[in-house]
Amino acid sequence: MLLAIDIGNSAIKFAIYEAEGLLHRFSVATWRDYSPEELFFDRLKYVEQRFVRIDLVMAASVVPELNATLTKASQELFQVTPIFVDAGHDMEMPIKYDPPEHAGADRLIGAFAARQKHGAPLVICSIGTAMVVDAVNAAGEYIGGVIAPGPRLLAESLHTNTALLPLVQPKRPEKIIGKTTEDAVASGIYYGSAAMAEGLIRRVENELREDAPHDISPKIVLTGGYGHLMLEDLPMVDVYEENLVLDGLRILADRITDAHHAVS
Repeated sequence: MLLAIDIGNSAIKFAIYEAEGLLHRFSVATWRDYSPEELFFDRLKYVEQRFVRIDLVMAASVVPELNATLTKASQELFQVTPIFVDAGHDMEMPIKYDPPEHAGADRLIGAFAARQKHGAPLVICSIGTAMVVDAVNAAGEYIGGVIAPGPRLLAESLHTNTALLPLVQPKRPEKIIGKTTEDAVASGIYYGSAAMAEGLIRRVENELREDAPHDISPKIVLTGGYGHLMLEDLPMVDVYEENLVLDGLRILADRITDAHHAVS
């Protein structure tokens, strides 16, 4: 049984997979309110008590200071050392990024998973703490992308850098014209983010088209913590993937398991 963990800047997602597929998933949305010990020992203890033995732990982490605590918790509770996937892991996907190790693990695993599921070329838009639009060309190579502020960062920036604007949680207003300051800020955050996502997706798509055969159109994949919220205002999206990084870890884990069985 696999425990896959996606350690992001604002949320940590956990998923338990068995041979037939996803068994259980849960997340910690505001993990910075907890100590690393509370985060991993408490959550992994829950996994240990509820599920049959965990044989493999794989993680994508963009918060390196948490990695040691996860390793300790996994070793103590499961007797398993986690595998942290990064650019050095063989994904059979050429990485055209300079240097490759500067591409976040979540970006690479998301691109890998999208390519495995949907082929190439691809535009992958992840809307979370940051808004990231990545590209996989027609040859199946990860070629980089765009990093911009996500909705929550926009909300926090407006509140922190002004005297009177309230802190507003990202949400979809029914109308773009806000009749109160709070509504106006909410509208700017949501519809501004949607416009930015649409513009970046189109620009990345056009650049991919320049280098792709004329009869191949990039498939557009949406993911990330705010992806579902914004899906209806991004009509160019072909497919929404809620668990793209976790699914990528699962695909990589299957390869490890298959290789082990082949050797034995």
